[in-house]
Amino acid sequence: MHLRLAMLLAWALLVACGACGDDGDSPMDAPIVVDIDNGSCGDQLRFTGEYVDWDNDTAFCGIDDALFEVAGGEGAMDNTSPNGRFEMCISDSAAVTLVDITPPVDPSQCTTPASTYALGGIAVANIAMLRAGGFWSARNFTADRVATIGFTPDAGKGHVFVHIDTGSRTVAIDAAHDTTQAVVANDWAAGDTGHDVFFPNVAPGQTTVSATGGSVIGAGQIGVTAGKITYVSLKAL
Repeated sequence: MHLRLAMLLAWALLVACGACGDDGDSPMDAPIVVDIDNGSCGDQLRFTGEYVDWDNDTAFCGIDDALFEVAGGEGAMDNTSPNGRFEMCISDSAAVTLVDITPPVDPSQCTTPASTYALGGIAVANIAMLRAGGFWSARNFTADRVATIGFTPDAGKGHVFVHIDTGSRTVAIDAAHDTTQAVVANDWAAGDTGHDVFFPNVAPGQTTVSATGGSVIGAGQIGVTAGKITYVSLKAL
């Protein structure tokens, strides 16, 4: 009985060790390499961020099923998740990639009252800001909310939204616009200093975004399109 048990144990040990040999070609021999991009974008750059409701600081509300598509209609695209997050691959060589944003057709299920997002947008994906570890964030207001923001949208003009990642800055653009709004203590108010700053009714064309109160990555010239919000994210240093 003891001999049989010893033979069985010896056989089990032999079988187990059969998988321990080193043939020089097995992937098990290679060290585990952690790829922060998970190989999802190859030689391109992973662009991810959030698209959320205007009053997200007071009550979280992602914008679900908005379409993000590289401008021109021939690039990457992604629809936002219920939490407003998106993920796509963009050029790793272009200094800036523009991404068209089409709001969902259905009313938001987390605003009161439920209402649709009327304005489309253009995301400015700045490669320097992304490579510096900056988080891209944008907001939109519903058709119901715009009545209480404090401006009347001009169909012939565009708008500029600037997010400051990991900080607060005083933000300016060199184009004429209506009264600037900023998030101060979680609420929107007239002003140009905060972690989110909005410039309504900006003349279409080119304008330059700048910030003071500390260094940032991602400032510079952007385009403004009538009837849309141009979204810029800056990385505070």
